[in-house]
Amino acid sequence: MKIIPAKTQRVLSATQISLADYVINPYKGCEFGCLYCYAQENKNIARPSFFESLTVKLNAPEILRKELIYKKPKRVLLGSTTECFPCQEKNYRITEQILKILNENNIPYTILTKSHLIAEYLPLIAENPGNKIFFTLNFPTDRLIRLFERKSPNSAKRLQTIQQIIAARIHLRIHIGPFIPYISILEEVLKIIPEGVKEIDIELYHHKMGNFIEMLKQIERNLGRELKNKLAAVYENEKKYLEFAEKIKREIKQNMPKYKANFYYVVPQYQTFYSKEINYGHPLT
Repeated sequence: MKIIPAKTQRVLSATQISLADYVINPYKGCEFGCLYCYAQENKNIARPSFFESLTVKLNAPEILRKELIYKKPKRVLLGSTTECFPCQEKNYRITEQILKILNENNIPYTILTKSHLIAEYLPLIAENPGNKIFFTLNFPTDRLIRLFERKSPNSAKRLQTIQQIIAARIHLRIHIGPFIPYISILEEVLKIIPEGVKEIDIELYHHKMGNFIEMLKQIERNLGRELKNKLAAVYENEKKYLEFAEKIKREIKQNMPKYKANFYYVVPQYQTFYSKEINYGHPLT
């Protein structure tokens, strides 16, 4: 992967995502290479280089300190279009510096990640009880991880990290997302989640923002045409999409009594992925 040291003019970006009022992405690009990644659709990111290069925002901590003089975030979301804990974080420590600044200013943050490298940062994250980690665990086998998340950590590393987060008493939510129809089998994912997890959310895959054509090709090549056709059929029209969404909702509710956790279910609108209607704060009952 090509490393591009760079300087940025802005760190805090206002967001419509209901998890926070501002987002921070310490890097641009991602080494994990998730096939479904919606960040590839970002107009400011050149798709061919998204997984081939990592831009390191060297001055991000300095800019953040300046921005906090006049911007007053209630909560910050880290990692909306990148992984905050890539291998290069060990060398540059950009995310670490940002977390320290947010802690110093008593600004709570929510981290989106699937990286086992976050384990080193847990004492820092635990300094503010308002901090949260949304940790992705959406495939039950390493074979599926390799097919759809290429260079991301395997199941063993993720499960160990989840246990470490629980032990550190940090607010944790397991993120089963994107939940890909007929690929992400709900019961198989739920049964490997370690004890002690109190929140689980399931976010349905969205064909408008998730590299849909390449997804279908990958499934046909490696898992068969029948499975590819079943996935494609879900997204043929809004009626089929919503019918499938209701089917999964019933499955979630059937499984809820088995687990001592709050469940959250996110179904993006059929035509639009980004919407103020997407709310991660209301558990299923």
